[in-house]
Amino acid sequence: MNDPKPFDTVVSLAGHDSGRLYMVVGVRDGKLLLCDGRNRRTDNPKLKSPRHVRVTGRGEDAPAGDSGIRKTLALAAQVAAAKEERRLG
Repeated sequence: MNDPKPFDTVVSLAGHDSGRLYMVVGVRDGKLLLCDGRNRRTDNPKLKSPRHVRVTGRGEDAPAGDSGIRKTLALAAQVAAAKEERRLG
């Protein structure tokens, strides 16, 4: 499941941003274009190697702008927290 495609939700595994959730908005020269809608907006995406991220959710369609990305990532964070809570008991 670690083959990121546009509109997938990913978590950064390496770098100063490790642990941060992003949405893949595109691919350029083998690098992923990542946005979080707040610090990294769609007009200035972060370039990151696919090896340094893990897919946490699959997306089917593009959210409406930066606010849609923020809402999608907030929902993904809630789902991840619920899964972790169930895992811990």
